[in-house]
Amino acid sequence: MQLLRGITIGELVLSPGNIVRALAVFAVASLLLHLFRRWLERRLLPTTRMDEGMRASVATLVGYAGMVLAIAMALAAIGVGLERIAWIASALSVGIGFGLQAIVQNFISGLILLAERPVKVGDWVVVGDAEGDIRRINVRATEIQTGDRTTVLVPNSELITKAVRNRTYANAEGLVKIVLPMPLSTDAELVRSLLLEVMRGHPGVLDAPAPGVTLDGVDERNRLLFNATCYVATPRQAGGTRSDLLFEVLRRLRELRIRML
Repeated sequence: MQLLRGITIGELVLSPGNIVRALAVFAVASLLLHLFRRWLERRLLPTTRMDEGMRASVATLVGYAGMVLAIAMALAAIGVGLERIAWIASALSVGIGFGLQAIVQNFISGLILLAERPVKVGDWVVVGDAEGDIRRINVRATEIQTGDRTTVLVPNSELITKAVRNRTYANAEGLVKIVLPMPLSTDAELVRSLLLEVMRGHPGVLDAPAPGVTLDGVDERNRLLFNATCYVATPRQAGGTRSDLLFEVLRRLRELRIRML
């Protein structure tokens, strides 16, 4: 009977009715948040000029803020005032800071990633031994899909505290580099013209910046070192384009009877 009437804790009365009301408020608020976020992701944000990474960041931040609001509304339905909610949040933050320091660090790092956007969804990054596309920035870790279609989960704090190479941060173009060793007796001008012709003839190579060929010098085996560079639209195309260029260069060298060794 005492449980049915409610348990009084200070000025707070915990009764089955209050608890059911709080759960109902939380469920309704969560449902409305889910519907609003889905409308935001599918209807509103695609009509803006934001890129895919920015849209994902906005939707995630809205989800975090909405969840905090839903919890606050549920506590208010029990009878917890705003000043008590603030006190509870402060107390929890201290306890969590000591007991779950790594999780909190990753969570705060995730918020920094979403707000500052040093990396975003769709970027091609290199973190330690992992290299690939960022697919999602979660509460604790960031999902990176590598070239072999596996997913690497990198803690958010590593993306903030460690060196990260973002290949698409300021420029989305990919660099294709070919180092071609040739005998010292090779006609350097002929090889240079051949490399430029092959790169300019590939449909994936960009006209600007223009392809270039430099002669880096002579190695310890008395071979000329040609360094051919060109750019493609995205780093994801660099590997395939480099392979195509090498196949074509080797074919043309055989046709001209130019030996590499």
